[in-house]
Amino acid sequence: MATLVTGMKHLCAYGAKFFIVLALFGSCALPAYTQENSWKELNDKATSLFQKKRYADATKPGEEALVLAKNTFSAGDTRIADSMNLLGILYRTYGRYADAEPLFHQALAIYKKSNGEGHPSVAKVLYELGETFSLQDKYTEAEPFYSQSLGIYEKAFGADHPGVVNALNRLGELYQGQKKYAEAIPFYKRALASEEKTLGAGHPDLASAMNNLATLYYYQGENAKAESLYRQALAIYEKEYGKDHPLIATILEKMAEFYEGTGKKDEAKQLTERVKKIYSQCQE
Repeated sequence: MATLVTGMKHLCAYGAKFFIVLALFGSCALPAYTQENSWKELNDKATSLFQKKRYADATKPGEEALVLAKNTFSAGDTRIADSMNLLGILYRTYGRYADAEPLFHQALAIYKKSNGEGHPSVAKVLYELGETFSLQDKYTEAEPFYSQSLGIYEKAFGADHPGVVNALNRLGELYQGQKKYAEAIPFYKRALASEEKTLGAGHPDLASAMNNLATLYYYQGENAKAESLYRQALAIYEKEYGKDHPLIATILEKMAEFYEGTGKKDEAKQLTERVKKIYSQCQE
């Protein structure tokens, strides 16, 4: 009987110690868990505000999220890179390129080390670096970032992935901005072909791509190709939005410029009158 009592005392003492240890460990783990949740809330808040174009409101939680990430997670954690990438985009929105660029480079290094150089997260940051330089008209610096992003997305997801299409369009715009129209056209053509395949013929998103490509053909003197694409883009928009929607005016203006430049003055005049009518209706 004495042995049983002694055993029970030892068991109770052990149980008490166990609960004390559990409480101690629990009290240590709770703040880290809470901080992780707080980081997620801040990061999500900044992302949501950015998507709503409330850039000024998004910057503060974005900055707080990065500080909290650095204090909570171990160096090299991809959540730190997530916050860096987001804050870099926010800074870039305000033209704070000198602040944005190092954040993208740091995020890129973390993603490469943690996920591998061919991971889509790497492609995303490369794309953002391309955007950062392109917005400053630093086309030579932007081109390799867009090209690397394109290669990773295409290898990971195939030729018709949105990341591929975005990179193709940006490379087209990059060469167009340098008046290298012959080099821009293949990128626009590939992007348009991918969008037609994934979205289907007649999708309204195709009209903008057709309009851009038509303008390049016009600048290259390939007038028949330009006119055909302008007309296709116009038909898509008219079917989707009606003949008096403001988006129609954007294509009509380009077509009027095209007809004026190719000596078709009457066609240019008719389209210009349509544009004026559309804009006047918008103001009523």
